[in-house]
Amino acid sequence: MAGSKLKEIGTTHWLEPNTDATNATGFTALPGGLRNKNGNFGNLQSDGTWLRNDGNWWSSTEYDNGTAWNRVMNPSGPNVTSWNYPKAGGLSVRCIKD
Repeated sequence: MAGSKLKEIGTTHWLEPNTDATNATGFTALPGGLRNKNGNFGNLQSDGTWLRNDGNWWSSTEYDNGTAWNRVMNPSGPNVTSWNYPKAGGLSVRCIKD
């Protein structure tokens, strides 16, 4: 599955079990939080560190005027899922050099 090939191997940054992670693509996907449209951060623990449970990245594909698609990976499965998220929010970005 795509998520397995993208995620960093092990549980240094991801929660267990980080199922089938191989990082075969070299992308080294890491979990990260998100910011909602009101400026509040999600996936944070009380001490301010990330929960290590989800990685959320913007897609370059718009869903509608107010939202765009994002890609999500988590430690409990090998898949990449997609959902739309408000553009006023904040997710991780991965830059690719041509």
